[in-house]
Amino acid sequence: MIHPTIIKVNADAFAERGCSWMADIIKKSIADHGRAAVGLSGGSTPGQIYDLLGKEKGIDWSKVSIFLVDDRYIREDDPKSNQFLLRSTLLKHAPVPESQIIFPDTTLPYEKFIDRYEKHLRDLLKKNPADLVTLGLGPDGHIASLFPPVPEKAFGNHLVIGTTTDRFDVRERISVTLPVLTAAREAIFFLKGKEKEQVWNEMMESSEDKHRWPAKALSKATVLILD
Repeated sequence: MIHPTIIKVNADAFAERGCSWMADIIKKSIADHGRAAVGLSGGSTPGQIYDLLGKEKGIDWSKVSIFLVDDRYIREDDPKSNQFLLRSTLLKHAPVPESQIIFPDTTLPYEKFIDRYEKHLRDLLKKNPADLVTLGLGPDGHIASLFPPVPEKAFGNHLVIGTTTDRFDVRERISVTLPVLTAAREAIFFLKGKEKEQVWNEMMESSEDKHRWPAKALSKATVLILD
């Protein structure tokens, strides 16, 4: 069961607080073990946070690797793509070496798209887990692209799986699995608005398990709520 640290802030502080948390974790990871591996979510909520983070002083971006916790199976230049979001915010400012930007290749056939991303993440995380992952929470309780009821393969040995959904306009997705998320040293949820807070509270009050509420698989997380 997840044991979250909940912090509520107003609109003026939301992006700034999210940026400072992420920056502190990244700097500490570099100081502690010489690198930082950061898994980022997409969606409408974290864009301003990522933009500020890219401008943050004092981060040695040459020691940072970035990967996506999920994405849609669409062109990388599609505005709905999480790759597009990151390249137009964080990576517009932060000089992360291209070899350390680990994104799925959406030009490949779907199965190869999944297999290739699995290989790249295994190479990245073979010695150490992710230092930080960021997540949102969907109105149905999904995190990354792990939609309830979460399939058993999301709890298995793979780092990456393909998923599908009928709840959004892009059906085919790719997502890291729960073991990748639960192994991360730090996890931050970014929630914007009363509706997302209500979904979080519903999850915390529910007796249903991580198949219904995949966020329950994490043992701890910081939750930043725009109040």
